[in-house]
Amino acid sequence: MDEDCTIPLSSKTQLEVLLTCPVCHDIFKDPHQLSCGHSYCMVCLEGIIDFGSNMPFRCPDCRAYFGSTVDVQKSYTLANIAEDFRENLKAKKTENAYCDCCPEKQSLAVKTCLKCEVSLCQEHVQDHLQLPAYMGHPLVKPLGDLSRRRCPEHDDEVLRYYCSMSKTYICNICAMDKKQTNLTVDTTNVLGRKLTAFMEQQFQVLEGKLQECKDSVSKLKEDFKNERQNSNAKDSRINSVTVVLLCLWFIVLYYAYSSSLENQNLTDTLKKQETLLHDVYSSVAEFIVDNPPKGYRNADTREAQRALTLDVDSASPFLKVSLDLQSVERVENKLSLPSHPSRFDKAPQVLTTQCYSSGRHYWEVEAKGYWDIAVSYQSIKRKGTEGPVFGLNNESWSITHNAKGNLFAYHNKMKKEIANLLKGNRVTVVVDFGKGTITFSEVNINLTKLHQFNAQLSQPVCLGFGLYRVDPPSRVAIIETQ
Repeated sequence: MDEDCTIPLSSKTQLEVLLTCPVCHDIFKDPHQLSCGHSYCMVCLEGIIDFGSNMPFRCPDCRAYFGSTVDVQKSYTLANIAEDFRENLKAKKTENAYCDCCPEKQSLAVKTCLKCEVSLCQEHVQDHLQLPAYMGHPLVKPLGDLSRRRCPEHDDEVLRYYCSMSKTYICNICAMDKKQTNLTVDTTNVLGRKLTAFMEQQFQVLEGKLQECKDSVSKLKEDFKNERQNSNAKDSRINSVTVVLLCLWFIVLYYAYSSSLENQNLTDTLKKQETLLHDVYSSVAEFIVDNPPKGYRNADTREAQRALTLDVDSASPFLKVSLDLQSVERVENKLSLPSHPSRFDKAPQVLTTQCYSSGRHYWEVEAKGYWDIAVSYQSIKRKGTEGPVFGLNNESWSITHNAKGNLFAYHNKMKKEIANLLKGNRVTVVVDFGKGTITFSEVNINLTKLHQFNAQLSQPVCLGFGLYRVDPPSRVAIIETQ
C-alpha cells in the first residue's frame, strides 16, 4: 500500500471515493476491471485470489461468482486519472516526519523503522545500521502516522495479509489463529460425523435387541397363560413361574453385560479420536513450519531455516505451543497430551528443538507476565517438581521476572537480585562458548545488560522458557535468531 496516498475516509471528496480501491482503501494503482464492472488494484486482486485459492472467486462488492477462471482487463482511463490524482495529492502534501529520538523533535526523519515504530534522523539511524541488535529491523521512507499499520488486537504486530472473509488486513498472529480455528472446526466436524454415525448404528442394534426382548417376554406370557389354562396342578404353576422369572433374569444380565461392553467400546473409540486429533495438530504444525503457505512467500528462506522452534514433545501439559512453534503461553487447565520421555511433567517449562555446542549465538525474545528465560543443557531432568526447574540445578542458567516486576538471576539454587528493572518486554540472550559467558540484556537503544553468567559449557545447550502464572497472562515468543 502506498502510504503517501492513504486518506481518512471522513475527509475524502466524491472524486477521491470514486478513485479509491474497495480492498486496500487507497487510490487505484494499476486498476483492472472484472466482467461485473467493478475495478480493483491488480495487487489486491492477486492477493484475494491467492488467499482463497481453494474457493471459487467472488467479487468483493457484488459477490458475483467467477468460477475457476477470472477474466480481468486493465482500465487504462481509470489508471491515468488515478495516477494524475496521485501526483497532485503528493504535490499538495506538506506534512513532514520528524525524528522521535531528538528531544525537541526539530530534525527531519530520513528513515522509519517498522519494527520499533519510530522515525529516525540521520544521526539516530546509525544505530539501526550498525548495531547487531537491530538486524532484521526494516527501514523505509519516513512515515508520518504508523498507527494504521498496527493490528488493533495485537499492538506489536504489523498488518501484512488480506483476509477475504472479513475484507480487512490482518497480522501474522491473526492469520495463524484463523488457520488454527479452521483446522479445529474441520477436525471437530469430521469427528462429530463419525461419532454420530457410530451412535446411530449402535442405537439401531439396541432397538433390535429391545424388540427381541419384548417378543420373548410376550411369548413367555402367552406360554404361561396357556400353562395355567391346561394345568390344574399347583406344582406345575409354580414351576412355570420359576422358569419365567429365571429367563427374565438371564435376559437382564445379558443386556447389562452387553451395555457395559458397548460403553467400553465407546470410551476406547473416543480416546482413539483424541489421539488422532493430537496427531493431526502436530502434523499440521510441522507441515506449516516446513512448507510456509503462499502468504509467507516474501519471507527469507535462509532465516526460516535458522529460526528457533519449540519442541512440542518437551512442552508441559500446562503450556500451549503455537502452530508456528515460535511462541508459548500458560493455560489454566491441563492439556491432554501423550506421555513422552522428553516432556516436563510437573514444571511448566519447554525447550527449543535446536541445541548448540560451539560458537556464539544471539536470540531475541518477547516475554510478558511471570516468566523464566533460561539457557539449559539438553540433558536436564524432565520429571519431578524441583530437579527440572530452571536455575535450581547446575545444568541451567536463568533470569526470572515475577508478578511484581522484580528480576532475579538463578543458577544451581543460587539466587541474585538484579537491580535493573525492565522498561519493555524484549530480552536478548547471548551464549558465547569461546568466552564461556551467558549474557541477558534488555532490548533498547543502548542494549542494557541485565546479568552475565560465567560458565564453562561442556554440553549442548538449548533455549528454555518457564511460565508460572495464568494471572497475569504469561507468554513468550521468539522474535529473532542469529
